[in-house]
Amino acid sequence: MPEKHGDLTKVTPPTDLQAAQLQAIFEHVFRRLASHRNKAEIYATNEYALSGRDRDVMAAVREAHIAELNRWAQELLGHTWTACQEPGGGKCPMLDALADTSTIGLPSLPDEAHINQTLQTVLFLHLTTSKTYHAHTRAFLASFVHVDEDAVAATLKDPERAVQEAERKSKTQRATEQHAARNRTLRRVGVGVAAVGGGVLIGLTGGLAAPLVGAGVSTVLGWLGVGGTAAGLLASGLAGSSVVCGALFGAYGSQRSAEMVARCTREVRDLALEPVARPRETLAVRLCVSGWLAAPADVAAPWTVLGGDDTFALRWEVEALLQLSDALAALVQTEAMRFVQAQIVKRTVFAALFAALSPAVWLKILRVIDNPWMAAKSLAAKAGRVLGTLLAGRVLGSRPVTLVGYSLGSLVIFEALQFLARLPPAEGPVAGLVQDVYLFGAPVPADEAQWAAARRVVAGRLVNGYATQDYVLAVLARVSHMSWGMAGLQPVMVQGVENVDFTEEVGGHLKWRGMVGRCLQMCGAPGVVDSEVELQLQRTAQKIAADTDMSQGEAEKVIEAGPGDGAETPPKGTPSVK
Repeated sequence: MPEKHGDLTKVTPPTDLQAAQLQAIFEHVFRRLASHRNKAEIYATNEYALSGRDRDVMAAVREAHIAELNRWAQELLGHTWTACQEPGGGKCPMLDALADTSTIGLPSLPDEAHINQTLQTVLFLHLTTSKTYHAHTRAFLASFVHVDEDAVAATLKDPERAVQEAERKSKTQRATEQHAARNRTLRRVGVGVAAVGGGVLIGLTGGLAAPLVGAGVSTVLGWLGVGGTAAGLLASGLAGSSVVCGALFGAYGSQRSAEMVARCTREVRDLALEPVARPRETLAVRLCVSGWLAAPADVAAPWTVLGGDDTFALRWEVEALLQLSDALAALVQTEAMRFVQAQIVKRTVFAALFAALSPAVWLKILRVIDNPWMAAKSLAAKAGRVLGTLLAGRVLGSRPVTLVGYSLGSLVIFEALQFLARLPPAEGPVAGLVQDVYLFGAPVPADEAQWAAARRVVAGRLVNGYATQDYVLAVLARVSHMSWGMAGLQPVMVQGVENVDFTEEVGGHLKWRGMVGRCLQMCGAPGVVDSEVELQLQRTAQKIAADTDMSQGEAEKVIEAGPGDGAETPPKGTPSVK
């Protein structure tokens, strides 16, 4: 993606809108922002109602969260008020839980280009006054309109060039306007344009072409028609842009970053952040977590399907994940697991199927998978707590983080969310850290209280991608004494959790590795690179399918042979999967 250059005109409010149009933008933002705030408060209230923690503690957590929401929403509304040139005069209206959230009956909005430019001004003011990009801000803006974050980032990174570009545009526009006015005057007095030869044009363009050396930001903003509070805030924001960038883009690769990771990784032997592609210092960042590794390259390889925002992969316990990959590959080829798979192909339910397997068969399964799975699962929980600590410390900067993971990678992320949810309010708000979360084949309980806690600390989407016939995950849950209510096998019944059924795409746990790009695509996740998804399907998904798929004919033969060691074949009347 080509690097954008700074341009002050990209972050200044439009000056060609009527007062009524600016009022319309403000009213739409006000009501949609009220709706977003109220929804986030509901999530906090749900957590309070479902949690088994001390009621006083949870009440304090809820009140602190709501207070942070109120502060954030009012601040963002104030920036919108400024960008819309303080419609109606007076003071910015207050936004609270009783504010109107309906957009029915509001005046029509102006065209999308003007809305975009107005909200880019809002974003610039938000970044430069708070020196952070609140996750709720990005989630709200994404639900409203497309904002050119690259243009805003480029202006922050190179304010001098941004002002120069605005000067150039302003000169061109004023030259055009003056030339048109001169022509109108000449026509009125009956003098042809050609009669004055090139002198008028030379004099006009020659004077304007001279650089305005030392022109201040306020002067340029005046040329652009921006004044008042907006001009003051924009000018001060540009003046402090280096401090803003330092806070936004974090300390990845710096001594501070290395020290933070070192302090947090005493519980785990191997944990680091690796860029999937060269970081561009985008205004938001992704962190992706793989669930097992066929090779060390799989730390980052599954995530090349994502573009746009800076994308990092969490490297954690590589040796354990390599051993788990080998164990999973061996497991699916065992006689017992092929029997389980065959029964699922024939649509037998897990409970009836597992009840038919003899203790000897379960012992065989345990010998293959128990130690690698339980060891990796324990390490995933520890890595998740470390990740939560790093996120709270803003190791990737004060910008929204999107988290993506499959299998045990989902467990790492889920544990990180639980860690954030349990932080005392005194340690600072966590509402602005995480924007979106995508979990696929998560080996975590579908526990309402835990998911409600996760929902509170996620500003945008919380997606649970599951597959009802993931027989490998069902077996792993059984051998690790986890409940049948596993998120990777079923919907999570908590308000605000988006459940996406990938049963048709993912017939077994190993397939998540090759299907993660397609699943993200089907979820409508931003930044998915279609060409990379196709490559992932061709190179990885097809190979996994060739190694693990079973036809109806093969299933019948496997069932006829049985699982071995005295297991009982489920009778013909066994319930089937619906």
